[in-house]
Order: sequence, then structure tokens, then C-alpha cells
Amino acid sequence: MGSSMGKAISRTATAISGLVAVSLAFGSVAPASADPATDGSWYFDAFHIQEAHDADLTGEGVTIAVFDTQINLDVPTLNEADIEVRPSGCYNDAGNLIAPESSDTPAEHATNVLSYLVGSGQGYGDQAGVKGIVPDARILFTLLGEAGEAGSASISVTCNPKDPKDTNTTFADGVYAAIDAGADIISMSASINASVESDLALATALHEGIVVIASVSNDILADQDLGGFPSYSNGVVGVQSLDSAGRIQGDHVDSSVDVAGPGVNILWQGDGSWETQKLATGTSIATPMVAGFVALAAQKYPDATGNQLLQSLIRNTGVEDHPLNYDPEFAYGYGVASATHIFSVDPTVYDDVNPLVTVGEGDSPTAEEIADPPEPQTDPWDDQQPVEVPNLLVTLVLPLLLGLGGLVVGAGVIALIVVLVVRRRKKS
Repeated sequence: MGSSMGKAISRTATAISGLVAVSLAFGSVAPASADPATDGSWYFDAFHIQEAHDADLTGEGVTIAVFDTQINLDVPTLNEADIEVRPSGCYNDAGNLIAPESSDTPAEHATNVLSYLVGSGQGYGDQAGVKGIVPDARILFTLLGEAGEAGSASISVTCNPKDPKDTNTTFADGVYAAIDAGADIISMSASINASVESDLALATALHEGIVVIASVSNDILADQDLGGFPSYSNGVVGVQSLDSAGRIQGDHVDSSVDVAGPGVNILWQGDGSWETQKLATGTSIATPMVAGFVALAAQKYPDATGNQLLQSLIRNTGVEDHPLNYDPEFAYGYGVASATHIFSVDPTVYDDVNPLVTVGEGDSPTAEEIADPPEPQTDPWDDQQPVEVPNLLVTLVLPLLLGLGGLVVGAGVIALIVVLVVRRRKKS
């Protein structure tokens, strides 16, 4: 299934039962400019988003599933957004259920990720807020955990299963719920450790034609192909970030990159207080942007399948027609994702095949699993029935000790990537 242009992945470690690691792909923060709302909204003009909105392309009728940490739905830009929050399946170390919504500052990450999708642009008072690519899209939100306060290199994120002896199946449950709810796109600005359950859930989503878009690592060592799930997975779109001049974030190269999107010096709501704004950089930002571009195309071409939208995404990068080529330097992937060029061709002319799925030793999930996924082993609406897996080898990219159920969030220019699965992937 698929062509030879996609990803080849080898998993050398899998998850410890009951332990989850997450890395939010958030990079550097720039000092506030004279007008961060103006300077940080360059993507809206550069990618002609207002022109799409003026043509009544706003994401209406498209459903996007988002997986992240806690959210603050009281920020003005999200007041009118259509966001359905799934019941939490995460518990803190005291055994208490973690609420998906929070007004604490660690909720900034998920709140801004959602704002880049469905933000109205309304800020506090006279302030201009974050403007979303698809303000009329429907969002299905699944909590990945509760973020702690940011440190110099990392943020701890907690999501324990109800029974510490069980496996954390939060991601898998959320994927099956998204499938049942009719999601068109999955957008994830985070990396987690893979497990049997998460791999099979991802395979099922890809089998159903859902476009899965995930941020690649901000780690400057990413060219070593050490990264996390799901951006390194077979059939998934890995997203790079770039600035207003089209330059990628720092010297970041990664063979998991499939496309690049706007993610450098972007308006970010919240900096100690929710009313404060700053400029931020990271693949966490670029990922919902690219998901929004695909959602615009899905609205314009409702008969196109998810696989055909993927074909169009990687074939119609940049502003001019060109042969399908992959960047040999692993910086841009198939090119800069476009919110306009993707409109130039009706995706239904392309084969209904995921172009990022490869057939090879070590692919995860395998092409066979995507073509014929097994029945889910978890109840998508009941987080109290996780499936246990045996303890296996765990490899950490950096030496950081985690408690059972702990997660790790990357912060700073050198994002701390701690994943409990190491994947190596080369583009062919």
C-alpha cells in the first residue's frame, strides 16, 4: 500500500506498562515586539488566509481532533469556537481525576494550539488576539495530561491511569473516539511514547482515511532521527516550522519532515498572565497551521478522501507547479505547505492512497496493519478499561528520571525530547 516516497520506521523500544512520555514541540520565545499582535500575525497575510475566508472557506463542516495538555476556553479568541472536550482519562499522583480545562498558565500550550485553528482573533480589551486558519471547524479535544510549571529545560506533565498497574491508553482511546465522531484530521503538537495500543489506534485512523498531522522535534539533534510518536510513524505528516522569509527554524533538519509551515515569531497568548502576549517559535505552532490548510482544502473539495488531500498537500507545495521532490537536506520535506496552491487542483484526480505509507521492515504501524487493522482493544469512551502490555526496554534520548505516569514537555530553543520509544527513519 502506498508508494516508496514515504517513511521507513524502525522501533527499537516500546512502552513500559503504565508509563507515558510526552514532548510538546515548543521552541523559543522572542521578546515582545512593539506590536506582537501585528508582527506575530504575518502568517495570515503570507499564506492568504483572509482571501480563503472571503471565499467562504473557513473550515465549516470539517472536524479536527486535537490531542494536547489542558486548555483554557475562556480566552476571548476561543469564545465562539466549536470545541467538544472529551471526558478526561488522566489522574494525578494523588489519584484525582485531572480536568481537561484549566485557567492556569501551563494551559497556554494547548490553548494557543487550538487558537491557531479556530481562534476568532479577539483579544482582551482592545488587544488583537490569535487568528485561526479555520474558525468554523469543529474541534474534538482529548487531554494528554496536566502540565506543570515550566522549568529551564522541561515541563513535567502528568497522566496516570486510574489503576497504576494498568497501561495508559489515553491516546488510543482518543483516536477511536475521534474515528467514531467522524474526524477528518488529527492534529498533534506533541510526541508520546508508542505502545501496541497507540500503534494500532493510529493504524485504524489511517485506514479510515483520517489525515494525521504531527509536529517533529524542535531538538537540534533531530538529524540523528531520534524522535517520538506519532510524527515518525508510517503514514503521518511530520511538520517543520519556518519564518516569514521562508527559512526553517534554526538549523533544524529531520528526516521525519514532510512539509514546512509557519511557526517562527508567531503571536502567543499568555506570558505569566493570560492578558499578556509574546512572540513564540516551534513546530507546535506550525502543526495546527498545516492542519488548517488541509481543512480548508477538505471544505473546498468535500468529495476528496483524506488520502487524496494528503496527495495534494505534498504535491502542491509552494506557489508554483513542480514535480514531486523531497528535500535531500531533510529541511523542508516535500516543500512549504500552501493554503492557496492546494486549492489549484481537485484532489480527486489523485489516487486514493496515502503517499506517506511505505512497505518495509520495521515500519510502524505496518502497511498491513493500516490496510487491515485489528479490532480495537480499548473502549473509546471508557478510560477505566486499559489493556496491559509487558514491560520492555526503554531508551531515553536524554537522562531524565520520570515517575510512573509522568510526561515530559520540551521548552526553550533546545527542546528537551524525552521519549520512551526510539525510531529511526530515512526517506527513500
